[in-house]
Amino acid sequence: GAIADISLAAKQLNVQDDILVIGGDTLFFDDFSLRSFVDQFLSLKDRLGEDFGGLVTCYRCTDEATRKSGIVEVDSQGCVTSFLEKPDPESTLSRRACPCFYLLSNHSLSLLDVFLEEKKTLPLQERDAPGHFIRFLQSKRKVFTFDISGRFDVGGLVTYLDCDQYFTIKNSKA
Repeated sequence: GAIADISLAAKQLNVQDDILVIGGDTLFFDDFSLRSFVDQFLSLKDRLGEDFGGLVTCYRCTDEATRKSGIVEVDSQGCVTSFLEKPDPESTLSRRACPCFYLLSNHSLSLLDVFLEEKKTLPLQERDAPGHFIRFLQSKRKVFTFDISGRFDVGGLVTYLDCDQYFTIKNSKA
């Protein structure tokens, strides 16, 4: 699973630094700023130290889209209070979709193995998706959100063509 792969890579490469986790099917709109994302992460890490777990992206979604996304509930400071994997819209008031684009603090890396050990007897779908680790992590460390305007989930031909059209139009106006 994805979390086991992240843990294995961190061990094999002896990673001591923060880790950026990116879902391969995620492409952000052209207004996304990686620099702003990293700056916010570093500011939070500096302020919170070992209590800081990481920073996740999120954007507003429709009621129907909650069934297709991880949804985060947050407090007034943007700190994640709950992570729901593809919930029914009736089960949460939140419409903050959280795609797989996380920057995890190096203080959280040891929790990868704790998560895997605690979840080892559960079915793969309960321990595989990276969002399940975010749910676990937010109960141990502070995880904050970074708002984005949206993203493409490039998981098939239709969304690939939508994405291509979006960037073709954006580039023709530049």
